[in-house]
Amino acid sequence: MRGTIPPEVQTDAAPAAAGSMTQTPATLSGLVPSGIRPLDYRLGGILPNRPYVISGNPGTGKSVSCLEFAQQGLEGGETVVLITHDDPADVMASAAFLGIDIERPLREERLILLRFQLDFVRRLGRATTADAVFTELRRHFENFKIGRVAIDSIVPFLDGGAASTTAIYGLIQFLDELQVTSLLTFPGDMAGLYDRRLEPLMQRSAGVFHLSSDSERNHKLEVRKIRFEAASMLPVTFRILSGAGMVVITDPDSGKAAALPAEAQHRLALVNMADPLPNELVNGLRHHFEVDVRTGILSAFSEVVREGVGALLLNVRRDVIESALQLIRDLRQTNNTVPVVLITPYVLRSADRTRALRAGADDFLSSSLAPSELLARLQTIVKRGHWHDLITTAPEPGMILQPTSDGSSYVPMSGDALTKSVRGYLERDQLPFFTLFMIKPEKGEIQGLAKMVLNIVRVESGDLVGVLGKRVVAYLDSARPKDLASLKIRMREHALRLGYGDIEIEALGFPANEDVVRDLLGAPAAS
Repeated sequence: MRGTIPPEVQTDAAPAAAGSMTQTPATLSGLVPSGIRPLDYRLGGILPNRPYVISGNPGTGKSVSCLEFAQQGLEGGETVVLITHDDPADVMASAAFLGIDIERPLREERLILLRFQLDFVRRLGRATTADAVFTELRRHFENFKIGRVAIDSIVPFLDGGAASTTAIYGLIQFLDELQVTSLLTFPGDMAGLYDRRLEPLMQRSAGVFHLSSDSERNHKLEVRKIRFEAASMLPVTFRILSGAGMVVITDPDSGKAAALPAEAQHRLALVNMADPLPNELVNGLRHHFEVDVRTGILSAFSEVVREGVGALLLNVRRDVIESALQLIRDLRQTNNTVPVVLITPYVLRSADRTRALRAGADDFLSSSLAPSELLARLQTIVKRGHWHDLITTAPEPGMILQPTSDGSSYVPMSGDALTKSVRGYLERDQLPFFTLFMIKPEKGEIQGLAKMVLNIVRVESGDLVGVLGKRVVAYLDSARPKDLASLKIRMREHALRLGYGDIEIEALGFPANEDVVRDLLGAPAAS
């Protein structure tokens, strides 16, 4: 922490030298984006250089609003001030959750993060004039051209006893002097509330909004007051999602979503959740698309919901399928209709493809395709758009889970437990479909080999591993023996490296080898 700490607030970013940041002043001829998506979705933006108030109970999104408001200013080249009750580490953690990078703006001193001191209210109550409350802040900002100010919340200015009304007047005057666009939060609901201390703020504000939430994690933004015309004042429903922040939930009864702008249709978001997609494929796509390559799911999610893209490409392996499916579910819960394509270097198992389709995926492509074919396929997918009319909400059949020793690390099942589990699948599933690997080491200890196999198979998606006699048995859900050649190679490579020698692997497919499998498991023959 550098710089002078003013008596009213403590700072977590010091001012830069004069002239170190330039800013293009916002014009008063039209609206500018607030960065708060439900608000911009409903109103198209806000008037610049005016204060705005957002009220709401805890957990409704007031602090999220401030971070999104600040991010919009930073992206527009403005210097932004955020004044909050929260510890700086908590603010940074919240921003990271939302997919907002504030660390870099803090280092570059484009974002000034201030925290109310614990004795702020006492100092306010002792202040002789309103001007004295803001003298230190004026000196602190004198080397900056501030564009936006967010204050979360204004309660400290209201708790100063007799000085409160004067403090609110002073705050409005201070913000006017800075010629900034400002966002102020208030805890609670101001509907029907008359507080003379708030009167100057309510009179000066260009907009007053209220946030609420329900038990289903849905949030709502209501427009209580604006000083410009809007096509609609209806409430907007949204969710707060990891990596994306506030995501508007469009009305499912309003028909199809608005057509994606042409420039967005020519953008692809590619997330490398596995080894990077080969350069020749990416370069081939760039002959027709603008390709934004990401390695983090959260940043990709943010790009998709904020800017819009023609398609979201998830380059995955089997061991990251769960993360990919959760991303797709989160997108579809917001009625986002971007086509989602899973790209893999091998054929996904039937169970993974089925679950991906249920989650809302649109297609599956192989990274072994020629660049021209991959480009042609994606052009067709983008033109077609998201093809699911309805995403199923029915729960998936429960999986039998691999046991753990401490709630985190998997352990091999006993022979009895494994055979009982697989028999359970046979009894409840009308169309069971799996492969059993019977694995025998050339040398070495059988439990160690079982743990090695556990680290390779796809346990999170339904595979099971146990020890049956002198062999390790792996139940590979929804897999044909012919699709498991690469898995066999990996197992043999790992076994050689770890000292188990040239392991023997026998593959039994079900239902192809039904009689042998049932006899091995002690399961009754099918009726």
